[in-house]
Amino acid sequence: MTAREYTVGVIADLTGVSVRTLHHYDEIGLLTPSERSPAGYRLYSDDDLRRLQRILFYRELDFGLDAIAAILADPARDDTDRLREQRALLGERIQRQQAMVAAIDRELGARRLGLTLTPQERLEIIGSTRLEDNAARAEELFGGSAQWRQRRERSSAYSAADWAEIREEQAGIHRRLLEAMNAGLPADDPAVMDLAEEHRLHLHRRFHDCDHDVHRELARAYLANQRIGRNYDDMAPGLSRYIHDAIMANADRARQG
Repeated sequence: MTAREYTVGVIADLTGVSVRTLHHYDEIGLLTPSERSPAGYRLYSDDDLRRLQRILFYRELDFGLDAIAAILADPARDDTDRLREQRALLGERIQRQQAMVAAIDRELGARRLGLTLTPQERLEIIGSTRLEDNAARAEELFGGSAQWRQRRERSSAYSAADWAEIREEQAGIHRRLLEAMNAGLPADDPAVMDLAEEHRLHLHRRFHDCDHDVHRELARAYLANQRIGRNYDDMAPGLSRYIHDAIMANADRARQG
């Protein structure tokens, strides 16, 4: 073994990744060692180690192996781009965790004052409306697309206060859509289509460019009950269908206009 070649056992000791996992990464083509010894043993180079570091960062951020492979294979991004992207992702996670700590502190403060929060108040403090504010959901829908990268760039700069404001905006849109559905307004009612347009503009302003075609794509994900929109039906059965139909009707209105 040279100074620049490491056996699978050494890599496992250095990183804490099991030999079995390293073998699996090799089998699926995610991390293939650069060399083999005369006896056929895997030998990893410094470049292999750097690639493994990227893989482990993305795994820590809950990315799936297929998504990681696609990201690392993207010719539009070099290693510096990936480092910057990972830093932004980690910064967003830190900010979200800080927001959670602040929310817990608020509830503890309420308890010290002898106040009892209702379940609804607790959810409002923590942020129960999860539309588009979870990186994994956006990644699941958009993968390595321009929208996904744009979302990363914008959200990496958000503070805990920004996230609280975004959740408040989302909650208001969701609440009014639910009220419209419960009131029996059809999804293509002008007032409901106006709410769908507000929803689109919220995404466009806060996360990524969202024209009506992109909004349609999101609507299809909601209807398919993908993870990015599943919480709608948790709020009320049928809400994902209602929002889908409202978005589609609003997009049709825009096209006709």
